[in-house]
Amino acid sequence: MEFVRFETYRPIERPTYQQELDEVVQQVADRTRGSVERQKAGRAVRTAHGKTYGLVKATVTVSELEGPYAQGIFAEPVTYDAVVRYSNGLGHLRADSLLGAACGMGIKMFGVPGTSLLADEPEATTFDLNLINNKVFFANTAYDYMVIEELFSELPDALVNPARRKSWMGEFLTRRGTLETADEWLWDELFAMLSFTRVQRQNLLSYTYNSMGAFRYGDHVAKLRTVPVTPVDHLEVDVQADGEAFRNTLVAETAERDHAFELQVQLNTDLTRMPVDNTSVEWPEQLSPWVGVARIDIPRQDIGGADNLTAADGTSITPWRVREDHRPIGEIQRVREEVYRRSSVERHRLNGQPRVEPRSSAELLS
Repeated sequence: MEFVRFETYRPIERPTYQQELDEVVQQVADRTRGSVERQKAGRAVRTAHGKTYGLVKATVTVSELEGPYAQGIFAEPVTYDAVVRYSNGLGHLRADSLLGAACGMGIKMFGVPGTSLLADEPEATTFDLNLINNKVFFANTAYDYMVIEELFSELPDALVNPARRKSWMGEFLTRRGTLETADEWLWDELFAMLSFTRVQRQNLLSYTYNSMGAFRYGDHVAKLRTVPVTPVDHLEVDVQADGEAFRNTLVAETAERDHAFELQVQLNTDLTRMPVDNTSVEWPEQLSPWVGVARIDIPRQDIGGADNLTAADGTSITPWRVREDHRPIGEIQRVREEVYRRSSVERHRLNGQPRVEPRSSAELLS
C-alpha cells in the first residue's frame, strides 16, 4: 500500500481567506464575551463544547511500531502522563435532554519533547488531541465556520421547532443565501451535520471518537481516532430521567473500574477520495485501514466532586498544541488555530483563570 507523502499536499489558497478569518475570530471573541450574560452561569462559556462532563487522569502508552507508523511522537515506545476531558459539542449550559448527543473527547499529554506549534507558548511540553464522536465534520472554510457557528448557537432548538427547521437548513445549505446555485451549496456539510442527529446517547466511555480533520503524520497525512476496548456497565444514558445523565454515568463508570481506548491512525492513500480540505467526507477504510499506535488507560478514580468540573472547565485543549510532525492541515484546521486561541484567551481573562499550561495531571487535578 502506497501512502501519500506530506510534501505532495498543497493547501487551497483563497484571496478572501484572511479577511474571513479575521471576521470569524472577532465573532467568536464577541460571542465568548456575550456568553457571560447569555448562559447565566456567572462566567464565560465556550461557544462550542460549553458543557463539561468531567476530567479524568490517564496514561498514553505508545506501542512499538514499524515503518510509516513509527513517526513523530509515535516513533519510539513511551508512556505519557495525560488527562482526558469529556464535553458536549454545543455551547450551552443546559440539562442533557435539551442538548444533542454530539460529544467530545479531549486528550492532553504531558512531558512531550519538541516545540509546540502555538506561537504564544512554544516551550509548552503538553500535546493535545481534539476528538468528536462522529466520523465527519460540517464546516470546511473560514466563511463556513463564521455562518455555521452562529447558526449552531440556535441548536438543538431550531431542529425541534417545525417552523424554524426548514428555514434553518436552508440557511445552512446556502450559507445564508451567499451561495446562489445548487452546485455551490453545502451538501456534504449538511449531510455531515445531519449525521450528528443520529448519534445515540450512551456512556461517554463507550463511543469511538475521531479527529475533526487531517494532520501531518511525519512523512505522511493521517486522521486519528480512539476506540474503546473496555466493556461499559452503565451504558444507558437516560436524559429524560436525569438532566446530568452523561456526567453521572461517567462518574459511576470511572469509580468502579479501569477503562482503556486504543488510539488508531489512518494514513491517506488518495487525496481525491480521501480529501483533506473537505472534512465532511469520510475516508474509506477500504483505501487505508485503521492501525493502532497507542493505548489510553484510564484508571479507576473518583471524579464526582465539583472541583473536578472546575478543573475541566479551566483546561484548554486545542488541535494546534502539537509538534511539527503532527501539524493540522486543511483550511478549517487553520481556522481553528486562531479561533481556539482567541476564545481561550478571552474566556480565561473573563473568568480570572491563569492561561498557563500545567506540567502534569497531578498539578491539574490537585
